Amino acid sequence: MIKVLQVIGSMGYAGIESVIMQYYHAIDKTKIQFDFISNLSEGRYDKEAESMGAKVFHLPTKSKHPFKYMKQLLKIIKENNYDVVHSNANSASAFLDLLPAKQAKVKRRICHSHNSSCLVKWQHYLLKPLLPLYVTDRVACSNDAGKWLFRKKDKFTILNNGIDVYQYDYNKDIRDELRNKYNWQEQFIIGHVGSFQERKNQKFLIELLPDLLAKKQNVKLVLIGAYENSLGLELKELVKQLKLENNVEFLGTQDNVNELLQAFDVFCFPSLFEGLSVAYVEASCSGLPVIISDIIPYVNLTATIFRLSLEKDLWINKILALTDFKRESVLDKTITSEYNIHNNVKLLEKIYEGKTK
Repeated sequence: MIKVLQVIGSMGYAGIESVIMQYYHAIDKTKIQFDFISNLSEGRYDKEAESMGAKVFHLPTKSKHPFKYMKQLLKIIKENNYDVVHSNANSASAFLDLLPAKQAKVKRRICHSHNSSCLVKWQHYLLKPLLPLYVTDRVACSNDAGKWLFRKKDKFTILNNGIDVYQYDYNKDIRDELRNKYNWQEQFIIGHVGSFQERKNQKFLIELLPDLLAKKQNVKLVLIGAYENSLGLELKELVKQLKLENNVEFLGTQDNVNELLQAFDVFCFPSLFEGLSVAYVEASCSGLPVIISDIIPYVNLTATIFRLSLEKDLWINKILALTDFKRESVLDKTITSEYNIHNNVKLLEKIYEGKTK
């Protein structure tokens, strides 16, 4: 049995933990067992992970208490004799995970890049020269993410953000049921899924609505994600100022995103930076037309993803052009793709077993 410690910022609703949990469901648990490090007292996935045999440890936030964090992490690693420490990172702050792992003589220390930029860049560039001293294996969700975190001379393995494509396959019955539940029957629904952070750029979608509504009246923007932070409250106030209360719906966090995607008409994702977003991959696997910003990593699984620069008129015209889009199942394309988690979980197993170069 290979014991893996997954180091994740939280066990909440963000994309990284969603990806790792999907891998945990798919991986061969007779060979590999996960435990988790989280900075939250309790998260969405705690009980789910524990039901599959994992331990979930809650440590102080490493950005605020780095030395206390590393001391406690070292103690946990030593007490549990992990074969692998897998640091899921947005920046070179992964150093704070991998230093204790090396001190504890963990044989395989994985740095997994999940983003192509970060918010606290000074910290990233300060720690980046130290990172190579503690990493044994480099993994990235995309080429852009790998180039961001690792040195030019470093080789890394791309592990795609896999999903269970069967759960996202287009289902008209679910679509009709949810559109009735939310009274969306006569609405053209623009959907977005993502945490409320500046980089997710939900503000862009809100601000283009007045001009879009001037051309098509029955449009509603539906935002899925926890909005109870300062940015979420700011955006709710912006909606009031623009008198868009009837055209913007904040759904908060949801456990059935795969079903809610069925009820949308178009998925819009104007992020300022990403590693490779699982959110728009999920949307495309549901047969939705997807519009993304042209500054984030791109994969077109289904030939229904459109890249645009962040100019309002371009997005408005593309949304209008997609009002007659014929939705259908794309399972024949996604089932054989590298984003089907049942295909690429074998690569993750090989990484843990040390069978990749």
